[in-house]
Amino acid sequence: MRGVAWLVCAGALAFAAGALPSLALFALSAGMVIMVLGAAGTVLLARARLRAERSVVEREVPEDLPVRLRFELRLPARLPARVQVRVARRAWAALGEDGGVVELPIDRRGAFRVEASRLRISDTLGIFRLHVRAGEPEEVLVLPVPEGGAHSPPARGRSNEHTEPDGLRPYVPGTPVSRIHWLSLARGRGLHERRSAPPPTGLPLVVVDTSGDTDPRAVDWVARVAAGEVLRLSRDGGCSVLLPGDATAATVSDEESWRALHRRLAVLDARTASAPPRPGGPTTVIRFPAGLSLGPPQPPLPPDVVPARRGGGGR
Repeated sequence: MRGVAWLVCAGALAFAAGALPSLALFALSAGMVIMVLGAAGTVLLARARLRAERSVVEREVPEDLPVRLRFELRLPARLPARVQVRVARRAWAALGEDGGVVELPIDRRGAFRVEASRLRISDTLGIFRLHVRAGEPEEVLVLPVPEGGAHSPPARGRSNEHTEPDGLRPYVPGTPVSRIHWLSLARGRGLHERRSAPPPTGLPLVVVDTSGDTDPRAVDWVARVAAGEVLRLSRDGGCSVLLPGDATAATVSDEESWRALHRRLAVLDARTASAPPRPGGPTTVIRFPAGLSLGPPQPPLPPDVVPARRGGGGR
């Protein structure tokens, strides 16, 4: 349409040049026609000779960082054409003569497929524009950013100074002084020593519950808080994690198991509650608290990015 508008303007100048008459207007009209034809030839030649390749730099990124796309372009030397790539609904990023790296903000966790990117070829004045596609569909995984907010596991034992007599036993000679319960002596109950309860067995258990969460933002909150809790516990010696739909808990105790769990949290969705946890170590249940603000709505996905079909909690 821009080329047509330029030709219409050139025709109007030619008509004015004949009506006046004016040689200068006629020369200007002819120059505009030549410029439009040159721009059209440049864009057509660039489209025919362009070789464009695209690749995804990282297949896994946290949700607070953009997905980076690398483009490699090959165009005839000294051809006055420019190439742009669409990164938003109405935003285009310019590429250099050899290509470059473009950031594509997704801003939400999940599995996505980046379709072939749309490139726009134009002359330097922007008179003519043509569109081509570059790249093959590629999948990326946007990981939830670990954050705090989960309740800490219940304490492993009560404070020594608040231990009631049923947690005591009569003093036995030779008991270390540190275990004597002086408060019972002060109460007139005689000399007692503290009776230590056996420590709980098993690793701390994190139960992730998304049942009833119909809003994706609530599931996002659960995924982020669960990631933060599991990451903290994994660095403190490990934990077990029970995701929605799982019959048994997965153990997270090193970097490899943490990364596997982090990927599963990236595709966490609203599902039925997990199987009841077995008694053992302290348990933390992570669910979206009623009344908590969901925050702003999720931003729209960039063009040429669509959700990928994956299991919401599958291994």
